[in-house]
Amino acid sequence: METILLLGNAKDHALRNTLLPALERYGGVLYAGERQIFRMTSEQPAYFVYDCERLPDLQIDRGVLLFKGSCTAEERLRVPEGVRCVADSGNRSAIRLLQEAGAPAITCGTSARDTLSAASLEYGRAVLSLQRSIVTLGGKLLEPHDFGVGVAGGSLSREILPVSLVLLLSGVDSGEGYVV
Repeated sequence: METILLLGNAKDHALRNTLLPALERYGGVLYAGERQIFRMTSEQPAYFVYDCERLPDLQIDRGVLLFKGSCTAEERLRVPEGVRCVADSGNRSAIRLLQEAGAPAITCGTSARDTLSAASLEYGRAVLSLQRSIVTLGGKLLEPHDFGVGVAGGSLSREILPVSLVLLLSGVDSGEGYVV
């Protein structure tokens, strides 16, 4: 089971509301937040999502730390080596926290400097571009490439990019594209 830590304001549900249905589609999810715990699958879930405002003491070998746009944590982060950190490149608070922690950020956004960016966006579909190599949680090297994403109702580009990056990092094959 892959661990995803969703860090930011507990009342900010935008990223969560795109992430959970996508993870359900690609193996199921067990979700734990401040006020609720639920499972979205009839089988053994492939993902565990912990939604938090403060990062707990992490005793895990691998996972994804995903920053919400509302992340304004002021405390110093301790990020284990096997945890990949994903943030929107415009989220200055998250980038600053990662720099202070000495943890590399995998960024997504519209800049040529971002690891994942949108090559094109149109109604119901996007083409995303992985602009530099990344290593999945399972240790597989992914080379730069473009892939399609079917956009489910209501998802915005600022949510599609980090959710797609989580799918890439967790080893979901992008050859057929994703539905987010």
